[in-house]
Amino acid sequence: MAQFTFTNNTYAGEALAGFMASTLLEADSVKRGLLTVINDVKSRKIILDVDDDVKLQDPSGIFNDQGTTAQQTESYLDPVVYEFMKQEQWDKLAQSWEAQSLAPGAFGDYEGVVDLSDFMVQRYLTKIQIANERLYWLGKAATKEATFTADFQGLLPAIATASGVYKVGLGKSATSMAATAISASGVVTVSSTATLADGDVVTITAVTGTSKDTTNGGSGVDVQGQSYFIQVLSATTFKLIRNYQEVNTRKAASFTGTSSAATVSYINASNVLGVLSGVFSQLDPADRIQDDFNLQIPLHIGYAYAQAQAAQATNVLNAFTDKKKMDYLGIPLQLMNHWQANTILGARSSNLFLGVDLLGDASELSTVYMKPYTNDNVVRMKARMKAAVNFKFANELFYLSA
Repeated sequence: MAQFTFTNNTYAGEALAGFMASTLLEADSVKRGLLTVINDVKSRKIILDVDDDVKLQDPSGIFNDQGTTAQQTESYLDPVVYEFMKQEQWDKLAQSWEAQSLAPGAFGDYEGVVDLSDFMVQRYLTKIQIANERLYWLGKAATKEATFTADFQGLLPAIATASGVYKVGLGKSATSMAATAISASGVVTVSSTATLADGDVVTITAVTGTSKDTTNGGSGVDVQGQSYFIQVLSATTFKLIRNYQEVNTRKAASFTGTSSAATVSYINASNVLGVLSGVFSQLDPADRIQDDFNLQIPLHIGYAYAQAQAAQATNVLNAFTDKKKMDYLGIPLQLMNHWQANTILGARSSNLFLGVDLLGDASELSTVYMKPYTNDNVVRMKARMKAAVNFKFANELFYLSA
């Protein structure tokens, strides 16, 4: 039976009104219109496109068909159903600061406090929305909240593996370096840290060794493919401080095992202008002039771009005080809160699809006090959602990653 747990509950003095919880990054890509939402997706929905060529021929008194065939292709939205279920027993509140707010009578111990229960409902809803955001973009494998059995690939992994997508890596010398060691404490040895700074985010690939990230306990996950905030230790070493996917939990990274080689890729203030210049020159001309075309970037690239703008400013008094505009040569840069590090996606929102049964499902949490029905003094909370993501035209997508 789930019960409220109290830590360092002195129950001495006077409690301030209200409750607090750690700050969470908002999940708002749907609100910003970065995806085309398809409602009423109860089962497979089919996205159709049809095209044909045009041939300009010699004049002819006799009709001469150009001889091409119109082609129709299909893409699919296959919804996955998943739920949030939480049961809470409130009787330990009698041992806490909320005791003074409980109703009279022994059974009142079970009924909870309205302010606290409302606060927790909103907290759960916020975290459900964040989990959905991560699920849509990163997929089930990178969303630790997703424990359901069905497969859910996510848009970025699907784009990364799709044929036809214009893909660019970070293998150039300005955006990557070779590591010769990763210690069990997360210290990485490279030839030089001159282009790195505290707070940069690096992505680790091509790992030779047994390094695992144990931030979330258990046997850990491979460091391969993970990204970290870093702290520079010396001219040749830096430390992996926090996994980039723990941006909301703020857990310090921990590790087991060591490695003798790896590739370290990064986009920071030292190279971001060059990266964006290269991206801009490779974008499809027909796509980048559309009103709904965006470059979607993780927060750390946005911060690096702001720093670079300030550093490159000439004769600007407020270079380091004014807020920086997030676009590049007229193309909007969308800062993504829950995203893959060192990754840039160029796409039209009309080419990225989110299928849901009802968009409001992610904001609805059914709450029932069970005593009148089963005589159990518990509160049950439940949310049910359906979702599917896909894209239509792979050859209109630009994807840069480590």
